[in-house]
Amino acid sequence: MKEFQRKRTIRRVLYSRVSLLGALILVVLAGRATWGMYEKERESRRQFDRAQEELAALEAREKELTGRITRLDTPEGVEAEIREQFPVTKPGERMVVIVEEKEEVLQEVVFRRSLVAKFFDLFR
Repeated sequence: MKEFQRKRTIRRVLYSRVSLLGALILVVLAGRATWGMYEKERESRRQFDRAQEELAALEAREKELTGRITRLDTPEGVEAEIREQFPVTKPGERMVVIVEEKEEVLQEVVFRRSLVAKFFDLFR
């Protein structure tokens, strides 16, 4: 009989409003903490993806610069770079500058008359 009363007391305490309210508060706090961790994980993943893209861009830039440096190690590469940057020629060479003809643009002159002038033109 005492065992039955003890179980009954335990059930009464567990199913009381205070206990249920406490359990609800714990569930809400645990859910809130879980949601916070979920948001942090999403932000971390976005930052990781952004860092991966930046790394790929930097690696491509490094490859391009390494190629340019290798090209500048040769005399032909140095000469090509100088000719690209500055308008120079070797002794005995001539430089030809091609100038495109400028097209003449015919513009029609459009006279805009005011509303008052148009009104007076009706009576002429």
